[in-house]
Amino acid sequence: MVIIYPGQIEGMNICMTRFIMIREEQSGLAARFALLDHEAPRHADMLWQIARQGDRHNAIHAMWTGPEISCLVVGDALPGATARDLPLENATSFPAMGEIATVFAPKGTWKGMPPADFFDIGIFYGAGSRMLMPMGWIQGSVCAHVVPEDLAALQAGCATIRKNGSCSLTFEAMSQP
Repeated sequence: MVIIYPGQIEGMNICMTRFIMIREEQSGLAARFALLDHEAPRHADMLWQIARQGDRHNAIHAMWTGPEISCLVVGDALPGATARDLPLENATSFPAMGEIATVFAPKGTWKGMPPADFFDIGIFYGAGSRMLMPMGWIQGSVCAHVVPEDLAALQAGCATIRKNGSCSLTFEAMSQP
């Protein structure tokens, strides 16, 4: 079986970048992200599938990782069978400002986490981020980065979310940036 990832035709790569928009109403957050289909094809595709659903997902400012908004997509909210094979890609424990790093964890991976498979979307908006959790160091797959002209809006929106507490994020697939 040959698996063809977005931006790829069997035997030939196509230079085609996909984009998503992340919005949060109360903070006014609206930022576009370019998916890193070549560096993290499976994680980028999972993020694309979530954005294509157009649903709202609960999120909160992370406690342990520094300047990060964390959004768990859990169980039935995960797109189809996409999540069943998500090895680390383009992995880091230190996401850079403007990056999205994702973590897929099957049910039962860590004590105290949701009782179902989950996909954690980490939106990192400042310097000094680290993926140190109560259970120790973990790695995430860097699968998107903010469009440079939207970085200031991302930082302002995320700073407001930090002050407000929990929020609801909307992910949207975009045909053009």
